Amino acid sequence: MNINNLLKSDFIKNMSFQIIGVALAQLLPLLCMPFLTRIYSETDFALFTTFMAIGSIFAVGAGCRYQFAIMLPKHHDEAKNIFTLSIILNLIYILSLLLFFITFPSLNFNLGKKIYLLPIFVLFFGLWNSFSNLSIRYGTFKINSIAKVLQSIIYIIASISLGLLKLLSLGLIIGKILGTLVSSIYLFQKSEIYKINTNYSALKVVAQKYVDYPKYSFIPSFLDTASSQALALVIIQFYSKQDLGFFGLTFMVLSAPVSLIGASFKEVFYQKITFLINDSKFNESLSLFKKSSIGLLIIGLPVCIIIMFFGKEVFSLIFGIKWGISGTFASILAIGFFIQLIVSPLSSIFNAANKLKISSIWQTLYFITTFVTLGIAAYAFKVEIETLFYIYIIHELILYSIYFILQYKTLQNLN
Repeated sequence: MNINNLLKSDFIKNMSFQIIGVALAQLLPLLCMPFLTRIYSETDFALFTTFMAIGSIFAVGAGCRYQFAIMLPKHHDEAKNIFTLSIILNLIYILSLLLFFITFPSLNFNLGKKIYLLPIFVLFFGLWNSFSNLSIRYGTFKINSIAKVLQSIIYIIASISLGLLKLLSLGLIIGKILGTLVSSIYLFQKSEIYKINTNYSALKVVAQKYVDYPKYSFIPSFLDTASSQALALVIIQFYSKQDLGFFGLTFMVLSAPVSLIGASFKEVFYQKITFLINDSKFNESLSLFKKSSIGLLIIGLPVCIIIMFFGKEVFSLIFGIKWGISGTFASILAIGFFIQLIVSPLSSIFNAANKLKISSIWQTLYFITTFVTLGIAAYAFKVEIETLFYIYIIHELILYSIYFILQYKTLQNLN
């Protein structure tokens, strides 16, 4: 394939839309972060970090994972039935979650009364996720990109406004919820789905046909997300609110390139690799995997190097002197986020190849080893927080190397 054909390919065009959209969605909050770090304290960031850590874990259950099967059917009617099923299950899940918090008020995860905002966030996130996957199926990546940018803009405006109004402890949380809500409404309007199929028999058919998603993906993904929040959860339990707040900013900044490059890449890669596997073009799918992994390595390496060597200076300059501690944390953790950037976007291979069991085994292993390793370090040995970060990095390098090998072998065995 010559360079002109490559640049004109749908894959490159879709990738461009995604990268531009996610770039703006991530860069806008980062550009406004110097304002937020001067409006909100490290304690406010600690609360927001706690809310997002717990919220992201519970959000895994929204739609019972059926929304990720929307891409698979060859016929659009079947895909719409899966979409409908995910929406209905999301509503049932939210009601169950709310009832749980009402029944057991003491289980508030250090959020107090703010725990009742969590089902609202999960509801809007679940709706957004279903509409987003439906949009990906139809290849409307431009709409998806606009929705992500819109989410960030609303988050910024709401957070800064509420901060200036001195609603400090809730400003970041409400901003996040409002951003997700407005983005969901936009995707709903663009989907042009104003009437959905509520035929029980049709929904039962797709529920049974794609039962592997809740069966093999629900619990492992729940564990996987909990693992991704392991540092935050351990810091919440064993370290100070100040440490948690400083880590919160570190996590937001380091997550930006992962979302910018990884998340946008994953959606387009998932569409492309699914079509290649469905058409039995296994050699082409393996070639795409190799090129994609090398591309992610080249793109992410400069960011990783800059943060590793100049993290403290960059954070102090941009966010304020007191946030230099966050920069020190970032310089240690950069390599861990770098390997996630390379390996995580390629994990959609397991969905496309319908090999969810392999992924679920690794996710379960990752969950167990992450919490055991960090738990022993923090609870039994009471290590300093920076030492905890070094232990975490070693663990990430080992586990994600195993994950990468499993991805490669899965594609290789399709031949």
